[in-house]
Amino acid sequence: MKITVYANVNDPYSDMLKNLLKFYGVSFENIEVSRNPDAMKTLIEVSGQSSTPVLVVDGKVFIGFDREKMKEVLGLGEKKNAFSY
Repeated sequence: MKITVYANVNDPYSDMLKNLLKFYGVSFENIEVSRNPDAMKTLIEVSGQSSTPVLVVDGKVFIGFDREKMKEVLGLGEKKNAFSY
């Protein structure tokens, strides 16, 4: 499964998405778009917008951060600890 996250520096939703993926041990490519005009152009081509986060899973685009939707899309089960994502 190829996973790409388009994120923005200082965006709490981008941080939440990346933290969720890290928590579950999901490997992903992180592309910061805020300081990279070429990455921003690619983000707009991929998603039709410039807001973040955008998650791309095997070519399917998911815009924004919805914890339960992300877990469903990625097939992540329950994992309990002090942070309980």
